[in-house]
Amino acid sequence: MSPSQPTGMLPTCSVIIATLDRLDSLRVVLDCLARQTHPAHEILIAAAGDASAVEKLAQAHPVAAITRVLAHPVKSSARQRNAAALHASGEILAFLDDDIEFGSDLLVRILGYFARHQPVPGAISARIPAEDRRTPGRFVRAYYRLQAGYDHPDYGGRLFGPGINCTPVYASDSPALVPADWLPATCLFVRAPLFRAERFPEFDGYSFAEDVHLTARIARAAPLYFAACCPIQHHSLSSEFKRDLAALTAGKLRNMRLIARDILGLRGAELAWSLLLHRLFLTLATLRTRPPQWPAVLRGLWRPVP
Repeated sequence: MSPSQPTGMLPTCSVIIATLDRLDSLRVVLDCLARQTHPAHEILIAAAGDASAVEKLAQAHPVAAITRVLAHPVKSSARQRNAAALHASGEILAFLDDDIEFGSDLLVRILGYFARHQPVPGAISARIPAEDRRTPGRFVRAYYRLQAGYDHPDYGGRLFGPGINCTPVYASDSPALVPADWLPATCLFVRAPLFRAERFPEFDGYSFAEDVHLTARIARAAPLYFAACCPIQHHSLSSEFKRDLAALTAGKLRNMRLIARDILGLRGAELAWSLLLHRLFLTLATLRTRPPQWPAVLRGLWRPVP
């Protein structure tokens, strides 16, 4: 935010955190919120699992006065976020993962974009430098061109094919706000009326790509941006949903199929062929890189998608 931007002109912000038994990392997020130069209007924590332990943590924290813990019976980040958003009163809803860290100026910077940028953003996501992409090589670009049906220098910020979504390729001359077709919910700020008109899809468990499904719908009404100058750290901690890699991989493909159908309009043979091609591409990539538990990944890739 420009130093001349009065903080009183910024929109109010309700922070929403979905959590599942991650007290240590949640404490770090609350610490970051306590240090903000422009504080949140309120903090709503949707707690699945041991909500009483989260309540004790919140009550003992410096941000206790603006924090409310909402117990949620279902372990689903999408459903937890939707439930907490029902109680939010801010003009901007900030959905934060419970395993991130960020600087003291994050809120004032991103809220400043909503206050002064034209056209007014529908949603903005912070940048995760550890996940920055390089410009893809010729083989990957050719594959993306086949799936997308159009050419692009790097497909940064694009959503295409069977739900393939790419983060931007940042350059030294990238604008402060990089346009996109979709945004991640790791650190996502959304105008409240647009969120309430759409909401996260009711995905279960790990809720892979629920953010893609939501933000691609919001993009029909207002522009989306990655904030190139607002970096955060994402520790991407393990969870019970990540232990079974075969099930996790199959679930990702299932949700990608939903995005391809609901958002990108693929149907019938076109959808089946696009998804089959992506399975083959991911199989080749898995065999080439041999990540940990790669046989489980392969099993998940070839499970039937309901």
